[in-house]
Amino acid sequence: MSYLQNAFRDLRIGKTEIEGDQTKIRAHQNESHLDVLSEKIDQLYVMNLAALELLGDLGVSQTEIMSKIEEIDLRDGKADGKLALPTECSDCGHRIAKRRTHCFYCGSKVNQIGFKKV
Repeated sequence: MSYLQNAFRDLRIGKTEIEGDQTKIRAHQNESHLDVLSEKIDQLYVMNLAALELLGDLGVSQTEIMSKIEEIDLRDGKADGKLALPTECSDCGHRIAKRRTHCFYCGSKVNQIGFKKV
């Protein structure tokens, strides 16, 4: 092999090693992120279980709870277990940014996820 071929081969090997190291770093970051998400899911589970038990202790039936869950799920128009942020002002119809708490055009309070407009 010529000197140029060897240099090119060494360059490709070096590039592959760097890509492999970067992939290992990303995999480690993803594992850490997954651990954080898993902890948050566990915390949400405990909070929801406590809320359901308290509601039961207060006399709210399982049927009433399931009905409320369905009602909340349908607030964005889809029965999919998710809530989408509003993208239009319910008062003036202008498009609004998801981070806004009030409409930029009319000043109306934006209905936040899961909360009824007051």
